Amino acid sequence: MCNRTSTRILSWLSLLFVLAVGPACGRSEEPQSQATGSPGQWTRIEKAGKYSFRGDVAEDQDLSGIACVSDRFCLLGADESRDVQVVELSRKDKTLTILDTIPLARSGDEIDTEAIAAEGDSYYIIGSHGISKKEGEEQGNRYSLFRLAVDRTTGKPGKPSLVETASLVNILRADPVLGKYFGKPLQQRGVNIEGLAVRNGRLFVGLRGPNLEGKAFVLEIAAEDVFSGKPQPQYTLHKLPLGVGYGIREIVAARSGFLIIAGNSASEPSDKYTQSMDYAENREFLLVWWDGTSPKVHPIGPIPDVSGKAEAMTILEETPDHMDVLMLFDGPRQGRPTLYRIE
Repeated sequence: MCNRTSTRILSWLSLLFVLAVGPACGRSEEPQSQATGSPGQWTRIEKAGKYSFRGDVAEDQDLSGIACVSDRFCLLGADESRDVQVVELSRKDKTLTILDTIPLARSGDEIDTEAIAAEGDSYYIIGSHGISKKEGEEQGNRYSLFRLAVDRTTGKPGKPSLVETASLVNILRADPVLGKYFGKPLQQRGVNIEGLAVRNGRLFVGLRGPNLEGKAFVLEIAAEDVFSGKPQPQYTLHKLPLGVGYGIREIVAARSGFLIIAGNSASEPSDKYTQSMDYAENREFLLVWWDGTSPKVHPIGPIPDVSGKAEAMTILEETPDHMDVLMLFDGPRQGRPTLYRIE
């Protein structure tokens, strides 16, 4: 009896151990199973409405970046300009009203602004860090990263405006993976930045190119290391399996991960670069979820009703059941601001 009782006790203890430990072990070996409505299971994106601009939108057919420092105020950028614009967002009226224009670079060529991110009372604005796609020209302002401090209650910078400038050139040029592609055109898998997000003081820089063996790249680095001019800052180069020919056209921080717009990593051929590697004229723009740490991504689906190039995005609402995002497109007049719902 004593042996049988002991055996039963051991059996129950073993079962309890398996129940307690088994799921934890599974998480380290298998993809996490997530509750219904969690980002890792979202598979639906649909058009949910339109917004419109009020006021004079600078370079309105080349809009490439938007981010919001509060529920009310945002910053808008275009890739053919040296300025950014303060915007007041109204969810009720579905409008974006231009309030102010802020110069980032007082002289020189266009910044080729490709993305804007916001955290706390600061905006981060980044240039492509690549040569021009048509003529292969090196333009100094393209290799800039800006930090702009603003008043969250007005959306505007103090007077005089505080703009800090830095660059990722030395990091990109010296990187063992990206270095050999730095300074090359997009048609030849050249380094080119088109996405920027920030979380807890760390920048997540999304690269359109290169795509190498189906992998796109996100460079993660502490913002203070960049703006303090630290000579050899530590950073992480994430490799994301977006698929051959896909690069990161936008990345934004959500509560538990990141939303990514994926599109052509390469550019269309030009008169100077008549052959383009990896480029596909009719390649879809995809919305992808990434947790920010693992080398895996979750495709949500193709972005519907695309006009021009999907290159700018900001999250307006995030709940356990859905996420509403506002996208801007490079090409159409005033960026064709469109609201999408993800479920």
